[in-house]
Amino acid sequence: MNDRCVKQKFAAEITDGEKVDDLFLLKIFEVKQKKDGSPYVRAEIGDVTGTLSCFLWGVQGCADQVTETASSLQVGAVYRVRGNAKTYNGSMQVSVNEGIADFAEPVPSTPLDPEDYLTSPVKGLDLKGGIFRMANEISDPELRHLVLEAISSVDGFFIKPAAKGRHHEYRGGLAEHTLETARIALAACDATRVGIDADRDLVIAGALLHDIGKAFCFEEQGLGFAARPEYDLIGHVTLGVSYIAPFAKRLPPEKAAHLLHILQSHHGPHGEVPCQTPEAWMVHLADLTSATLREAADDQADLAPGTGKRNGWRAGGPVWRFE
Repeated sequence: MNDRCVKQKFAAEITDGEKVDDLFLLKIFEVKQKKDGSPYVRAEIGDVTGTLSCFLWGVQGCADQVTETASSLQVGAVYRVRGNAKTYNGSMQVSVNEGIADFAEPVPSTPLDPEDYLTSPVKGLDLKGGIFRMANEISDPELRHLVLEAISSVDGFFIKPAAKGRHHEYRGGLAEHTLETARIALAACDATRVGIDADRDLVIAGALLHDIGKAFCFEEQGLGFAARPEYDLIGHVTLGVSYIAPFAKRLPPEKAAHLLHILQSHHGPHGEVPCQTPEAWMVHLADLTSATLREAADDQADLAPGTGKRNGWRAGGPVWRFE
């Protein structure tokens, strides 16, 4: 790498066994422990061409350096990455030992070209228009206006990610996941109307608002987004219900309670409150479907054609990519 902070090699160009020395955006990271109890950092780094797993092992016997480095890492910053690339379990990853010293501080942002690092699979999609068109399918005018106002009043709803990792973790991911969930839930509602007396309006409203609390969980940092403390300390479900509750007072009490139940229970059996109505189940299953398909597709995209791995890190299960 030269001294001008100019990116020369991109993630998609890195091959097995190659020595890596270039600039990459730090997307997410977490501190983990080896079997002997010493720390290491598992990170996701990337650029406009893709994402790589990166493991900061540090130098043997220097556990304090790993801990100190981790305490100063900044999501959304660009770092010089020096290490060795290898294919493991079907995916390319970079291991960093002596190069951990370069993570002491990020590269100055002034000479960097953001176009080298920023990408989003939803770029160019009319997510805002799609969400507003979906909201306008709600026949109840009071509920329709509530949904439109609630979404329009949230700062960054259409640009923030849906998660720190795993699914829809990129710019615009929250809006994409929201629209996917609403489309899937509405399709389920319309496909099962015979014998199931589901409130179509509440299914749409609940799906569009189910993850609105995530808009309060992220803030722009550097070239990306970082999770706020509220992400882990409070959780997006509680934040979302707390935000929507004042709006819901405009509705008849029973309808307001049902809407809030859909939001509170959208994690289904894994949440604090289980689904107790068909509408809540439709939104939960649609949410799960959108997230799982995104995770599986992204795990598959990491693989070379004709290969598989036993455990995709996003979906948490086996994945295969056909020729």
